[in-house]
Amino acid sequence: MENGLLKEFKLKGIKIKVLDIFLFLLFTVSALMMRYALRHVVAGDYKMFFEPWVATLREAGGGIKGLAAEFEYVDYTTPYLFILSCISICPFLNTLLLMKIVSIFFDFVAAFAVMAIVYDRKKSMTYGMIGYGIFLMAPTILTNGAMWAQCDIIFTSFVLWSFYFLLKDKPVPAMAFYGVAFAFKLQTLFIAPLYVILWMKGKVKLKHFLFLPFMYLVGCIPSLIAGKSLWELISVYFFQADGAMDIYALSHKFPNIYQLIGTDTFLFEYADAGIWLTLGALMIFMYIFARADYHFDNVLMLRMGMFFTMIVVFFLPHMHERYAILVDVLAIIYVFFDSKRFYIPVLTLLCSFAGYTIYLAQTNIVPLYLYTIIFLFLIVDHGVFIYKRIRKGEEVAYG
Repeated sequence: MENGLLKEFKLKGIKIKVLDIFLFLLFTVSALMMRYALRHVVAGDYKMFFEPWVATLREAGGGIKGLAAEFEYVDYTTPYLFILSCISICPFLNTLLLMKIVSIFFDFVAAFAVMAIVYDRKKSMTYGMIGYGIFLMAPTILTNGAMWAQCDIIFTSFVLWSFYFLLKDKPVPAMAFYGVAFAFKLQTLFIAPLYVILWMKGKVKLKHFLFLPFMYLVGCIPSLIAGKSLWELISVYFFQADGAMDIYALSHKFPNIYQLIGTDTFLFEYADAGIWLTLGALMIFMYIFARADYHFDNVLMLRMGMFFTMIVVFFLPHMHERYAILVDVLAIIYVFFDSKRFYIPVLTLLCSFAGYTIYLAQTNIVPLYLYTIIFLFLIVDHGVFIYKRIRKGEEVAYG
């Protein structure tokens, strides 16, 4: 039995064991059954937003026709609205299940990206399959789409494929995938400071950033065909950035700084100050990281990606429970690059899932401010690691 499981064959130059296929089937079936078990859960966001949106799209004719619909409020860009519009006229299953199926499909798109990244690092498909399985069973990944019917995994999957090509030193496909992610969600920009550092370090070129507006405009094509104005489509992200719909709380069940100073007082004052504090902190760190002379390797890239994203969600006001999903997936990947720091994905997912449980289960046992302290510890841990690597690089460079 053991010899049979360890038997190897090659597929396009990649060594695959029978054990790897067994793990793939085991993880895939387990992940699908876990998601199947959550199929009937109906979250508040679905009843309040998604169900009325789909009904409005259906009344307007669905498909491309549906995109001509007028909404009282909607903050999604054309690509996802087009998916919802197609769902609205689909004769199979119901809206909730179809939305969850879309998100689950992208769970696997992202999982394959994790597999590819881990395989590229470890040169072992067994490790790749383990990464694939851990990702699919991570609590925030599992509940985001299959339980909550949210779509954060869509933009996240494209960011992951962007990371894969960055790690392979292929900037053109990397920025193309990043542009597709941007076409779906504004939260793609949470990790944008890393891409700025990559440009400053010569890893990507300035012209590659044109993929962001280009992919966004490509994504707008169905709505333009339906008769929407270009300005209306472009202004979606300005509406989101304004934060008018989220002003009633400085933090929406996310363990950030506002859990320590109060989420429902000085709403406008702290919100404005928090935005400028976040921008100032990002500028300072980008300047420090860009001017120093050091070896920019893949471990450092992952650490910086987590660090910048965590800075944004920790200090920026109006963050929701799901907004650290990029940190979650990078933390899962990171353990395969630095297994000694296993605490990073464990604590990261623990902090993120705390907000999920408060929203979905309407209860919390551990106060959210304690998770905030853990989250802050992780930010400091990333910062210290990066600082030491930079200092070590400068000492080598200047003797």
